[in-house]
Amino acid sequence: MKVYYYNEDKWTESGDLWQALSLDARMKRLRAVRENAPYVISFTGAGGKTSLIRRLACEGRERGLKVLVVTTTHMFRPKQYGVLTRSKGDVRRMLQKESIAVVGKEAGELKITFVGTWFYEQICPLADLVLVEADGSRRLPLKVPGVNEPVVPKNSHMVLSVLGLSALDQPAEKLCFRAEQAEEIMRAHGRPDYKDGGQWIVSPGDVACLMQHAYLYPIRVRYPSIPVIPVFNQADEPAQVQTVRGLLDAMGEKRGIACGQLRFDPCVDLF
Repeated sequence: MKVYYYNEDKWTESGDLWQALSLDARMKRLRAVRENAPYVISFTGAGGKTSLIRRLACEGRERGLKVLVVTTTHMFRPKQYGVLTRSKGDVRRMLQKESIAVVGKEAGELKITFVGTWFYEQICPLADLVLVEADGSRRLPLKVPGVNEPVVPKNSHMVLSVLGLSALDQPAEKLCFRAEQAEEIMRAHGRPDYKDGGQWIVSPGDVACLMQHAYLYPIRVRYPSIPVIPVFNQADEPAQVQTVRGLLDAMGEKRGIACGQLRFDPCVDLF
């Protein structure tokens, strides 16, 4: 995996997400206020949320931390580290044994869903780091959230808004979940000729527009006290990393991440 992060006008290449997100410093500040409190990161958007969660779970475990993974919507049933029993004791034992627990309620079609607010609040203190898949995208690289999405827990300390660059130069109707709603955003905030020629082909500017108006701005209004960071995934080539740099500059974002080659990462099949 390759990670590039932007922070206050400076671009840095890193070998991991942990450094890119400054998690050591963030967790230290949290624990100075609330000793033993878990740090909670919610993942929204489309184009690699689960892969990024797996990668960050690996990095947390490598640092000796206990990592809890949950979904507030749906995700695929884990192949390992799963706890589907709604038993706090089972979650504790999995974390003690493996340092990772993927907790959910069976939902059919090989998927799991949210365990409920009460149980979620009971198991969060068992972990050092909680990673929440807070949005569904049907495995597409672009998405506009529905009326009640994303489902970000109130105890989140950070939100990562993910978007997949594989949508660039492709027809939006094929690669965007809720394309009709995305068109509404484009008509209100995007380029006026986005459908020039009769078909909407996704441009870098369109990606920036959807990132801002579908996710960053609405989430920041709902959660003004926590960082909401754009993450552009599938930046597998240097030219795509440069594209992200241009996007963040154009968007006026002070922080952002470009990451790529996740499909080759050893953590891709973690759970």
